[in-house]
Amino acid sequence: MRRPSVFVAKDPEKEFRYGSRNWLLHARYVRGEHAMCLDLADDLQKNADNTHRYAHYVKGLVYADAGRHQEALERFHSCIRLQPSDPEPLKQVAKSLSCQGRYQLSLEAYLEADKLTKHPDSDIYCALAECASNLGQIERGVEWARAAVHAGGGERAGALLARLLLASGDAVGASAAYDQAIATHACGADTLAAAGALRLRAGAPREAFQLLGAALAQQPSQHAAALALAAMMLQHRDLDAALARLKAALSAHPTCVAAHSNLGLALLAKKKYVAALTCLQRAVWSAPLSARAAHNLGLALLLCRRPASAFCRLATAAALQPRQPYTVLLIGIALERLGDARADAAYARAAALAPGDALVRLNRAGRLARARAGRAVGEARAVAEILQREEKPDAQLSSSLATLLALLRDAGVQLSDLPNHLPRADTPDDLPEDDMTADEV
Repeated sequence: MRRPSVFVAKDPEKEFRYGSRNWLLHARYVRGEHAMCLDLADDLQKNADNTHRYAHYVKGLVYADAGRHQEALERFHSCIRLQPSDPEPLKQVAKSLSCQGRYQLSLEAYLEADKLTKHPDSDIYCALAECASNLGQIERGVEWARAAVHAGGGERAGALLARLLLASGDAVGASAAYDQAIATHACGADTLAAAGALRLRAGAPREAFQLLGAALAQQPSQHAAALALAAMMLQHRDLDAALARLKAALSAHPTCVAAHSNLGLALLAKKKYVAALTCLQRAVWSAPLSARAAHNLGLALLLCRRPASAFCRLATAAALQPRQPYTVLLIGIALERLGDARADAAYARAAALAPGDALVRLNRAGRLARARAGRAVGEARAVAEILQREEKPDAQLSSSLATLLALLRDAGVQLSDLPNHLPRADTPDDLPEDDMTADEV
């Protein structure tokens, strides 16, 4: 009996000439061979009289990856015309519309795709939540994100729900959503860092430290976790560890404004004035419309005894954020050092913006004591009352208040109407010195 001949082809395309080559089209797309993928798709379209649905679909994916969203939309619409009941091309149409910023049309396309799916699709629900959020419909986005979580959306749906809840002002619900996502899924470094930062703002430093440490252990270049840990270390005066974290964050993202600003503040605390001014100036250059960056640079310039330059930066910060009392207070200090009579108005404005802030009122009391001692008694009384209402009064503010009262007594001012029980004035051991030491090169 004669054996059947075996066809052996050197070219794999010739080997599958008489069968489907969708597998080859898919393989070339996932391998990133986009040029060869487009050539093969054109060949398949010629053989199928431009009715090869999968070739249209893959060409649309290639165009979308290249940022050619309008051409991608044409390919996906061709798929929809060939088979209107398939939701996948409609999902890609909605995704391309979202990339173009046409969120309302994208939302409608996702809703149509949801009608065509036989089972709940968590990807569609997540995309609907993001579109609703971009349109300013936060509450509606929360509902879609909850639907995505119930549909098994995993970490993406849980993190999205937490972000939308936080945007709506529900910090407790956002924290619970992060807890559920972390407990039920193996979350990535971004989710862990976001959860840790939220715990830090909520006043739970121990849990925040664990989450942020887990994020950095999983991804050492996660700059959000590094920034949050550095902020914790700065609060606990661990400057060397904070500097190490901030440098790691800057190595991952050299243009991060928050990292430059916090690094400048850490160097300022270590009295490295030249390096601190350099970092803070870089932060201002990177974000010229950031009120916080301008405020920090103005503070550093004041500490370096450059009140004129500090006033320019602080005026910029106040123009960007007029209701920040500490910026207005620093403007008053700069004007006083420049001998400008408008300093009194700046101090009064800062006290009006924050009437319950002991630091602001104490600085105004000092200004009044230096200008006209008799008028400082009222501000000193207000500072004493504010400190008495606090459970743990700030030791440095209490010490400064005691020093001010002693100076007023020496000046002959009557202090009989002050409260009988003033806060304890224990001077902390780590108060900064006034002299400026030499900077390291």
